[in-house]
Amino acid sequence: MRVLVVGAGRVGRELSKRLSQAGHSVTIVDKDGQKIEIVQAEADVEGLEIDVTDPRFYDEVDILAYDALVAATDRDEVNLFLAAMARAYGVERIYVRVRLKETTRILKTLGIYDMIVEPDIIAGLLYSIITGRGRLVLLSDVFIGNYVVAASTVTKQSPVRGERLSEFLRSHDLEGKVKVLAIYDGDSLKEPDEVGTVEEGYTIIALVDRDHLEEYSKLY
Repeated sequence: MRVLVVGAGRVGRELSKRLSQAGHSVTIVDKDGQKIEIVQAEADVEGLEIDVTDPRFYDEVDILAYDALVAATDRDEVNLFLAAMARAYGVERIYVRVRLKETTRILKTLGIYDMIVEPDIIAGLLYSIITGRGRLVLLSDVFIGNYVVAASTVTKQSPVRGERLSEFLRSHDLEGKVKVLAIYDGDSLKEPDEVGTVEEGYTIIALVDRDHLEEYSKLY
């Protein structure tokens, strides 16, 4: 897969390294050439030193030649501009790093739903740690259609604790509305079928139908 990553800061740098190590072809873009050099010293990626808010960028770079585009700068206005331009050019797979709720509303009007909202993820995780409650944390606003990727930790009070997850979901009429992707038992990430009963401290990562989020969250 060919991926265009815009923003060579900490997020773009780490993403580019991981994609490259997984065998994907990565081009990283930033107006700061030194940041690009740092990424290229750590991973096999192509680098382009250019400002994506300059309209000439879209004449020089064929963004439709890429399978996916990631707007990963630390500025919402830049990511929003890039996403809007990519949508106008007909790019189908657009992923956006977001810091402000207001930005998410604008992106949705453009038909862009694949966004990582940093404050929501961080606040949700901290809330769970501080309160000891298994609050549902959205890892991505939308990945597939009406589904969101969510993580939740089983607590002592969780109704699902001590139960077989697949049977419990079925008994609560959530079969087909929740797809468990993986379960972290504190030591390793396991396939759902590898786990018998879920216990306190386990983290469940699942695709959840947006219309059933509230119902699913009550299990934790």
